Amino acid sequence: MAETVYVTGATTGLGRAIIRQLAAQGYQVAGTAVSLSDAQLIREDGGMPVYNDLFRASEIASTLKMLKTTVIVNTAPQVINALPFHKPDWDYYRRLLAQGGAALAAAAQADVKFIIHISYAFLYGDTHGHWADETHAISTDNDLFLAAARAEDAILQGSVPGTVLRAGYTYGPGNQSLQALRQILVSRGMVSVSENPASWVHSNDLGSAVVLAAEKQPDGEIFNVADDNPISPAAFVDQFAKSLGVTPPRRVSLLAGLRDVLTPADERALLDVSFKASSDKIKSQLGWSPQYPDSTAGIEQTLLAMRAAEAV
Repeated sequence: MAETVYVTGATTGLGRAIIRQLAAQGYQVAGTAVSLSDAQLIREDGGMPVYNDLFRASEIASTLKMLKTTVIVNTAPQVINALPFHKPDWDYYRRLLAQGGAALAAAAQADVKFIIHISYAFLYGDTHGHWADETHAISTDNDLFLAAARAEDAILQGSVPGTVLRAGYTYGPGNQSLQALRQILVSRGMVSVSENPASWVHSNDLGSAVVLAAEKQPDGEIFNVADDNPISPAAFVDQFAKSLGVTPPRRVSLLAGLRDVLTPADERALLDVSFKASSDKIKSQLGWSPQYPDSTAGIEQTLLAMRAAEAV
């Protein structure tokens, strides 16, 4: 009998990529939905929709038991692992990390064999231009990073075996941040982005890492998952504009005092990071390699998929 995988955040661009790849490998997949339109997307991708409050461990546990779930993939918090053009609800996602991670870990005691939690490579903070492997210290000097670190601990220190994938900034078809960026570029808007180097990963490549983790179940391990060519958010935006065929946007630099007033603290934390995450460990131990080794190729695929979806 095929194993059943429970995926949170199933209708995000990343969640959909993960469901498709797991279903293609023969897994039975259940994904969390909040609406009928969500349910339709999950069915289209080869999964089965379920409706859960991600803060209620007892409710999740009942679903896991009913489905005979063997693997959990927690991708819902990845909505904030991107350039924040989509203006996420930071309070909600900090709560989802700190409390939702604990709820999943508690619910997983109902015969689940393995948990895969997708975390953030930006937790390395400022690596001062050096590559960071999984032994590099993470930063917990702001509320967002602290919540993310607690979510990792909830999985790794729980009673169910699990692994953490620290992903570079994610992008790909269906990514809310890129959809918002596209609107900004088309309307000739302005952006505030960092010139610091950062690591990136296409959602399909992160999905393939999830499939490998589900198959090999490396208990207690942390893996960086990112492409081979870190670039700054500013350079990424310029690449996206060039591929879209529009003029790169004007950049806005706010004075420190004004930035503190106009920009949420969590967004400021992401603007200040400078990180280059090495993926050597997952390549050597799980055999992972990115289909899109740099963002240029990944952006081209993303725009092709966006245009194809709009043409349907």
